[in-house]
Amino acid sequence: MSVDYNNFAKTFSNSRKKMKWEEIDYFLSFLEWKKNISILDIWCWNGRFLSHLKDKNIEYDNYLWIDLSDWLLKEASNLHPEVQFLHLNMLDIDSINEKFDYIFFIASFHHLDNIDSRKEVLEKASKLLNKDWKIFMTNWALNSELNKEKYKSSIISDSKNDFWSLDYNIKLWEFDRYYHCFNLKEVKYLCNESWFEILENKLFENNRNFISIIQKK
Repeated sequence: MSVDYNNFAKTFSNSRKKMKWEEIDYFLSFLEWKKNISILDIWCWNGRFLSHLKDKNIEYDNYLWIDLSDWLLKEASNLHPEVQFLHLNMLDIDSINEKFDYIFFIASFHHLDNIDSRKEVLEKASKLLNKDWKIFMTNWALNSELNKEKYKSSIISDSKNDFWSLDYNIKLWEFDRYYHCFNLKEVKYLCNESWFEILENKLFENNRNFISIIQKK
């Protein structure tokens, strides 16, 4: 996670504004008819996920977003001034002094570059989650039929781990960005280690992302 998004935040934000995320619409179907919920959005980018919530008329009592980019947080806060935000690394979420009903990792968890950090973040997230509530996660399926040819040259050599997961350095303009391509067995292992029950863990139907829905035991 060493790349500073502030270097290209404006270009990055503009490139994502019109992206269609069927995965988010699917996740939000679980929140329909819920009221007075609390949400933690880990790495909100430019507040795009919050716009999805509003489009679906999902009511929330508390919404907190965190991100590492000052520029993206500023843009998000300009679009949604009623919501609180924090400049925070996801590895430091244990500094947050409140609990949530839902936590979302939308295209963020796959930037953690080692298994210990992945365990640490899930364990800390568990402590922030109210009992019997859920975490929703997307991770880029770089090895899917849709993606594998396009990104095979970005695979980091000798990066395959015990779960046969691979690491990638993918070019974003002139910058390289690290991504971990999970094997679903690895996600299952991490959830079990962090005392989460897996409700769904699969390649989403569009072949772009793996989705995971997990619940605190």
